[in-house]
Amino acid sequence: MSGVTEFIFFHLNPAIKPEDPTNNEAGASLLELFKNTKHQNGYLGSSWGRSIEDENVVVWVIAPSTPLTTFYATLSPPPPAHKTHDLSASPVTEIFTPWFPTSMSADETKKLHESLVAFRTELVENLEEGKRPRGLVMGQVERPGTRKHGDSPSGEAFGMVVLAGWESVEAHMEIKGTEAFGRGIGPIREWMLKGDGGDVEKGEGGFGIMRHVRFQKVE
Repeated sequence: MSGVTEFIFFHLNPAIKPEDPTNNEAGASLLELFKNTKHQNGYLGSSWGRSIEDENVVVWVIAPSTPLTTFYATLSPPPPAHKTHDLSASPVTEIFTPWFPTSMSADETKKLHESLVAFRTELVENLEEGKRPRGLVMGQVERPGTRKHGDSPSGEAFGMVVLAGWESVEAHMEIKGTEAFGRGIGPIREWMLKGDGGDVEKGEGGFGIMRHVRFQKVE
């Protein structure tokens, strides 16, 4: 994929059910909004799904872009286009969005990026067969480049995004006790800030740094 991928997180009223558009008028309207993005110039595809941790949190992933952005990231290694635009290929997709202080030195930032690459290697190569993710891509959040974060010494943070496909939430949770996961995540946690830094009362953030989503392709 050569362009950026847009990630939109939002809270949905429990009464709105896009899964049942025939019997839910508000849900049908939201589903129509998803489908209308197909008419935009350069549209390649999109998927949406509810967070398993909180079904009222919806994640909508679009390639390439629309005005309703939460953040953009260029993913690496570039996945095949059809996999980027249809995240429903995996039963469950983990969205991991850690944030780091902008006060990190250039050397620390370099080491962080190296640690993220090493983390991917641990999961896709060093985990035993049958436990590895179906796929794993990552990238730095490009827009917005930084956000306010109360736990950061500088008051601001930059973010990363990791997408990993799993057979189930349980399959993901099980690998957290492995040596490979421990080796990979340890160095990253040394710099990682707690939470996403958003002010929930102002409608900013509050989505946490990890969600599991069952995506559906927007047809």
